[in-house]
Amino acid sequence: MKRCIFIGCSVLETEIKQALDELGLQNKIVFIDAGSHVNLDRLEQTLRKKLDEVNRVGKPIVLVGNRCHPNIDNIVKEYDGQISASSNCLELLLGKETMNKLNREANIFYTTVGWLEKWKEIFITGLGWDSIDGRQNFGFYDKILLLDLGRPVDDMDILEFYEFTQVPIEPYPITLDNLKKELIRLLGREHH
Repeated sequence: MKRCIFIGCSVLETEIKQALDELGLQNKIVFIDAGSHVNLDRLEQTLRKKLDEVNRVGKPIVLVGNRCHPNIDNIVKEYDGQISASSNCLELLLGKETMNKLNREANIFYTTVGWLEKWKEIFITGLGWDSIDGRQNFGFYDKILLLDLGRPVDDMDILEFYEFTQVPIEPYPITLDNLKKELIRLLGREHH
């Protein structure tokens, strides 16, 4: 049986590594650049490159949202891999029920510390947005929740993102419980 190797989104690099460590899992993991999500062709090309790399030495388990690309399920199946049941990386952290509950309360944009460190790469470099585009595209949201594992956050990162979006940013404490459940589920499926 091939060893399982994870492919994750760099936005969740810290969270995935911490969850693997807390579960005592020694599985290798490689990461997809978060900026590749702004272009579907680039995302597919990046994912296929990682799948090729992983498939030579193990069975791929993809820890990105199953809606990050319209054809992602089929791409992963071509490599006899598995993909998270979550629609995006934030649902992977919070779980569908929690996200649905929070979304009923307000129009929320979710972010992580890792995502906060990469927002310029995604919006300014990747999408070519300026501050006006940022305000127009984020104007729909009532607030931004910063999913917080208790990691230190650079106040300047928060301030710069707020200035770009003009949407209040609130910390929202989370655990890695949902991510760990998904890791166990994906690995358990492989062992049967």
